[in-house]
Amino acid sequence: MLKKQIQEATKDWDIDAMLQAVVRDDPEMEHHQESLRQALLEAKSGRFARKTVVEVSPIAHTRHKVGLSQSKFAQRLGISVNTLKSWEQGQRNPSGAAFKLIQLLDKHPDLVMELA
Repeated sequence: MLKKQIQEATKDWDIDAMLQAVVRDDPEMEHHQESLRQALLEAKSGRFARKTVVEVSPIAHTRHKVGLSQSKFAQRLGISVNTLKSWEQGQRNPSGAAFKLIQLLDKHPDLVMELA
């Protein structure tokens, strides 16, 4: 469906005119004309760059869910920001009790306000 929308939106593109306008605006782009032409043709046909999916750690997900910055979340949990960062980056794992607390906060984000 998206491919058809893109093709519809770009059907009237005059790629040669676009390239000429770019080179008029920036003469150094003349050296890149062919790669720019290829990129525009690919976009016009509905082919475009890959989609990147970023995995978010469960701890970062929970922190986002409760709506706190790293420093505020760490403060509520009674840990250092560096410890929280290492958990979120997967360099270290929280202890059993800390992990259970994070799981509880994931299910009940409003409870974070109860933590000092």
